[in-house]
Amino acid sequence: MFKKVFLSLCASVLVYGCSDAESNDTPAPSLTEKINLIATSSAGVETTLPALRYNLQNLSTPESIVVRGTDLFISNIGGGPGVSPELGFITKFDGTNNVKLTGTTKLDDPKGFAFMKDEFVFVSNHPNITLMKIKADGTYEVVSSLPVEGVAGFLNDVVALNDTTALVSDTGKGMIHKVTIKADGTGFDIVALANINAQTINGINGLAYNATTRMLYFVTSTFGGDKTHGDLYSVQLDNTFNVANAGDLVKWNDKQIGAGGLDGLVLINDNTKLIFSDWGTDNAENASKLYIYDVATKTLLTTISGAISAAADITVSGTTLYIPEFSKSKIVTVDISLVD
Repeated sequence: MFKKVFLSLCASVLVYGCSDAESNDTPAPSLTEKINLIATSSAGVETTLPALRYNLQNLSTPESIVVRGTDLFISNIGGGPGVSPELGFITKFDGTNNVKLTGTTKLDDPKGFAFMKDEFVFVSNHPNITLMKIKADGTYEVVSSLPVEGVAGFLNDVVALNDTTALVSDTGKGMIHKVTIKADGTGFDIVALANINAQTINGINGLAYNATTRMLYFVTSTFGGDKTHGDLYSVQLDNTFNVANAGDLVKWNDKQIGAGGLDGLVLINDNTKLIFSDWGTDNAENASKLYIYDVATKTLLTTISGAISAAADITVSGTTLYIPEFSKSKIVTVDISLVD
């Protein structure tokens, strides 16, 4: 599915992307840098992973990447998290053209997002959750934008449960909100996911979901304000997409994972493995890492390290891993087929 876009990136070494939706016939952006990442197995065996860092135009503090068909969609905060009203936007890259989606309603702080039925998209648009439609012509329409109950701490990741219901994490309050599109398509409902103990599980960030087993996975982060967090959890959802009992939560690790700045989380290899990103020690530049865990045994398989900066909400399509570098406003691509 995504090989077309990956190959188009590789073929665009000496050309530049378009600067806006009106000039979308301009060729794709240039390759700026070849880098090597290192995959280290739990047994200490190292494998070199050739990677490419791209300088796509129309990126500004990119947070999240979603693959849809042969297109990349990238959310951009456009400034500092939580303090960039009307500066946010979404970039679409089809392997040739790179455009900033346009709409009459500005976005504030778009981070995680998920495609739903038809053209609907849920966006974590702090301090609101936004339901919008992204259209094939490069425009979007905001259908409804609502605050969560109380004051949001730091709305962050979004994962679809089915074609009408998604979950949104609040890293600042350690909560997860369930959002469901109304039957008539005119808006959506929000309810906090019960039996998630915000005091214990501070800083909930990246979300992943296995629709076959109804198992939800999430990571916690020091971004929530508690420097001891940086954990991986799983919890079974019932047939109404709720957590039946707080005791159903399973913590996978006994000590903080990496530097604790855990962010993007994705199921890979037919839902048998999880891969997630860590910003690095004290959110340092060029210190980000990625971790791959085995779902069946809940054990660490591989650590990927190298010159990665501020690795945000990653995604994987096929064997291609996409890493938005938040601070550099760049994207790194790496083929992880060499990783066991």
